[in-house]
Amino acid sequence: MKNILSVGKDCCGCYSCKQICPKNCINFREDAEGFMYPYVDESLCIECGKCLRGCPVASPVAISENSTVLGAKLKDGDVCANSTSGGIFYPLASDVINAGGVVFGCAYDENLSAKHIMAETLEDLRLLQGSKYVQSNTDGVYTMVKAQLETGRQVLFSGTGCQVAGLKAFLGNKEYPNLLNVDIVCHGVPSQKLFYRYLEYLGKKSGGKITSYSFRSKEKQGWGLYYKAVSQSGKTKTGYGYFDPYYYSFLTCKTYRESCYNCKFANERRTGDITLADYWGIEKIDPSFYDKKGVSVVIINTDKGNCAWEKIKDKTEFVPSSMELAAQMNGNLSHPSQRPACRDTIYQGLDGDIEAYVNQKLKPGLMLKRRIKMLIPISVKGKIKHMLKK
Repeated sequence: MKNILSVGKDCCGCYSCKQICPKNCINFREDAEGFMYPYVDESLCIECGKCLRGCPVASPVAISENSTVLGAKLKDGDVCANSTSGGIFYPLASDVINAGGVVFGCAYDENLSAKHIMAETLEDLRLLQGSKYVQSNTDGVYTMVKAQLETGRQVLFSGTGCQVAGLKAFLGNKEYPNLLNVDIVCHGVPSQKLFYRYLEYLGKKSGGKITSYSFRSKEKQGWGLYYKAVSQSGKTKTGYGYFDPYYYSFLTCKTYRESCYNCKFANERRTGDITLADYWGIEKIDPSFYDKKGVSVVIINTDKGNCAWEKIKDKTEFVPSSMELAAQMNGNLSHPSQRPACRDTIYQGLDGDIEAYVNQKLKPGLMLKRRIKMLIPISVKGKIKHMLKK
């Protein structure tokens, strides 16, 4: 078989194959779990192989091997407060927009569906800030990126490692001087269907449809794993991720796309010109640099990435680090997430009664130890551990 169907469950859902097909014979369908996979109209397929050459799983893409690793945080506290970690994405992206360029990244639509969009203004850019722990739809986006690149416009594309690799494969590994790729260290992605049903569950608990959701709200506790959901009635629900069914299942790797457990991009050889992540563990590695507003790992992988960093570094505070240190609590810089045995059945029952499904499949246990640890401020934890090392 000389088409994309041979990739099977290794498909990462980047939509490159659909966008590159010269016969428009590839479309995507949702499977029972809510993940999107390609299907081919065999009557139109000419077995040209372009879909496989444009697939980041089936074909090699350019990946960096020599990187500079930093810990960094944005000096502007207001921007940092609205960002997932240290806020470094915002100055990288705003620099491109201020130069007349465009930025592509993940945003929620009016239905809280995660989709890649094109941002041309700083107001649009705010939609791209913050983590969305669900798979983003990139259908048609690579075609839009290529169209912008070929006009000579500066483009920043941000996404997971496989999404950046998908864009590179779609572009035939052609080097565009006006393209800056920023990849985000990713644990894995649940399906949009699961997220929708979770929002339905949460809405019933909160007294109305959920209209706004943040996985990484800093309003009450600062940098950490705290969510905030706002219902149609105006009621707000906040909490710690490990105590929430959807969030807990995400953090414990139970609900990812099958390809995530065998991800070829979850390692220190990165697909982006710049890689961004939370600098988890900075309070242990360098307690003086810890900041409750957040700290980022910044990995500069290419000369192009270094040029972009040089333009914005004066807006940040940063310290040198290493891949070894950054990976200590960012395991996906070393390896893919491990597939738990419960992944075999975790999506079974998703179409039924949502409360019964959540209670049976997703609900976290008591985790008394985690509850106690949560009560200790992260800065105090870092200082205690630093003292014990002396």
